[in-house]
Amino acid sequence: MKDIVLDNLDLHIIRLLEDDGRQSFSLLGEKVGLSKTPCWNRVNRLQSAGVIEGYGARINPEKLGLEVRAIVQVIVEFTNYKAFEQAVNKHRSIHWCQAITGEFDYIMEILAGNITELDSLLREDLSGLPGVHRFTTSISTRVIKVAKGVSGR
Repeated sequence: MKDIVLDNLDLHIIRLLEDDGRQSFSLLGEKVGLSKTPCWNRVNRLQSAGVIEGYGARINPEKLGLEVRAIVQVIVEFTNYKAFEQAVNKHRSIHWCQAITGEFDYIMEILAGNITELDSLLREDLSGLPGVHRFTTSISTRVIKVAKGVSGR
């Protein structure tokens, strides 16, 4: 990744794109005080430097019938962490997963349609992933905050 120095205009562009990544360069430029081409150049530079990694839609899991969110903490045998991570990346029900410090090695969110489906995912899928030694599961009762991005800090 290229080193890049971000100025206030870059940060403003990033915040606006986090709010709406589909807006035109003309509209984005208007909001930050640039014409279309200089705005496009700034965004292109941010993309090339890896600051902007991509664009995507935020999907509401409940609208897809995924009404159960489980937060799962996992302990994995150290020698199997690569195979575990590869398996996690292929599993469609694991919404996100992060390596962490502390008592557990990983924390993840699993989305399921109902408790029966979650039970099956935990007993049959998660417990069978490479190196899984132990895990603990908590059910999310509601989402309080989902960040749009990181530029608001």
